[in-house]
Amino acid sequence: MEKGRQLFSSRLSFEWILILPILLCFASCSVPRIALVDDRLSAEEHNDLGVIYEQKGMLDLAEKEYRKAAGKKKDWAIPYFNLGNIFYKKGDARKAEGFFREALSRDENNARILNNLAVLLYEQGKYEEAERLIEKALSIEETKEYLDTYQKIREKRKL
Repeated sequence: MEKGRQLFSSRLSFEWILILPILLCFASCSVPRIALVDDRLSAEEHNDLGVIYEQKGMLDLAEKEYRKAAGKKKDWAIPYFNLGNIFYKKGDARKAEGFFREALSRDENNARILNNLAVLLYEQGKYEEAERLIEKALSIEETKEYLDTYQKIREKRKL
């Protein structure tokens, strides 16, 4: 037997050392991959993100997050309430009212929703319904804000 016999010549080994990493790179880069993006945020996390965007005045991004939250948890009133607030800020009373009513259909005893819808209806001159809603809100919780809303509505109803 030959002592010191090598399987490859030293030149062949050197070439493989240079070529192998390049081949591996091409092989790994050229294989098409399909990436599935899974939304790992919960409805609550999307809603919280929407609140942050809303606080920064980024209403369109907030709207998108609230819609995602509503889509993930369809029976939850808060994203619809927040969407109502977004459209109220944007000056779209029709959409705001729709979202407040949607929120109210999911949580009919939420004083904040009742108050905000009452304010919106008051601004539209729908005083009777606004008064009924704010009275219900006050029966749930008495706050200065709700009392102020009630007082404004009552003053208009007296005229």
